Amino acid sequence: QYIYSASTLFSSNRRGRCFTIIRHPIERVQSLFYSLSISEHISLEMWARSRRVESNRLTRFLSNQLEGELTQNHLNTAKEVLRRKCIVGLFEEKVDSWQRFQRYFSMKLQSKDTECIDRYLSYDWKNKRLHPTVEEGSTVWNLLFSQNEFDMEMYHYALSLF
Repeated sequence: QYIYSASTLFSSNRRGRCFTIIRHPIERVQSLFYSLSISEHISLEMWARSRRVESNRLTRFLSNQLEGELTQNHLNTAKEVLRRKCIVGLFEEKVDSWQRFQRYFSMKLQSKDTECIDRYLSYDWKNKRLHPTVEEGSTVWNLLFSQNEFDMEMYHYALSLF
């Protein structure tokens, strides 16, 4: 919803672009599950079957349809917003993504800043957590996929934009 609120700051004379790092939806949802510290009380599969599991967060955010049913029109809107308004980076390509942002926004950094950024992007990011991975095609994968089908399409679209 913030991207729509921020759009009022810009016009055809004052254009703006945002940057984003997109993560594979299944990995993102799985990481969210473990970061919520609920894994001690419920399994990932039970959570994936519940109404509390994250559902197409990226598509909802970019189409401004935060609740309710999503349609192909919402997906198309989200893709258009991503294409026209965002510089796309990928979570699994953090270093290349950062370099892309630097070039686009003409960022000039000092060597101490570059060292810090390199360390952060390569191995020392704040909320890094190691947790079990979900095997593609497994019951849990399929449950999470079914809740995030539009975001899976968005992810593949983001790959093509990258």
